Amino acid sequence: MAILATNQVRAIDLQPGDATAPTPGLKSIQLSYLNAERVAAGNAIVNQTQAQLRYTHAFELNAQPALFYVHTGTGKTETAGALAPYASDNGMIDTTVVLAYWPYVDRASKTYFAVAGYLMAPTGSYSSNRVFNMGENRYKWAGQVAYQRRIAPNLDWMSALDVLWFGSNDESRSLANALGKLDQKPLYSAQTGLLYDFHQHYSLAVSYFYSEGGETIFRGLAQNNQMTTHRYQLSLIGKYSFGRVSLQYGQDIDSNASFEDKHRIFLRYTKFFQ
Repeated sequence: MAILATNQVRAIDLQPGDATAPTPGLKSIQLSYLNAERVAAGNAIVNQTQAQLRYTHAFELNAQPALFYVHTGTGKTETAGALAPYASDNGMIDTTVVLAYWPYVDRASKTYFAVAGYLMAPTGSYSSNRVFNMGENRYKWAGQVAYQRRIAPNLDWMSALDVLWFGSNDESRSLANALGKLDQKPLYSAQTGLLYDFHQHYSLAVSYFYSEGGETIFRGLAQNNQMTTHRYQLSLIGKYSFGRVSLQYGQDIDSNASFEDKHRIFLRYTKFFQ
């Protein structure tokens, strides 16, 4: 009963090909739909659905590619099974602002190295009367480095490392209905993946993610709940005249976190323009 439902942080996931340096001046709007089922011991279930919106603008910084994006959305968190007595929530999610910069770009060999900074603001729906909320009522920030190169005809390899830091939530509620201050230690993550262009308009990608850390401190007491998580994601990407469409499926392979992802399904549409 001492488990904290807010101990559900994840890495800063990059999408297949995200480390490719953008063309300065390029803009895009991305619409995403997320459906996820998270399960804990004793048939404790949390279902999530979200509609997400991302606006991206690429530009030049010190004569090198850079981009800025803002990511937000709305959705619903529903409790089921053993968690059915706990209130669900619907409303806005927290907003993420990102600045990325490419200090090394070799377009001839399709080799790229990028760095990025993330800031997550607590704009999402939150109430201290609920255990499960759309927002987290705290700031978060992260740093990330990524490397991508072509390793065979039509085959790209990408890897990234990131660290996620957490602000405090002074009004956090545990599953035991205790209210207090929540702090959290940094979460360290790594990811790697392959992207294969098997057709002029279609690509397949497989990604692996590893995360470690994120122990919570509630009311000044360490919870001894450091996470170690392995998960994967498969992506099918279609590139059309009207935009790019991606269908993604992922789940946890092995995790000691309070809740495990039984599935995460994304449907994304991205429209590019100048």
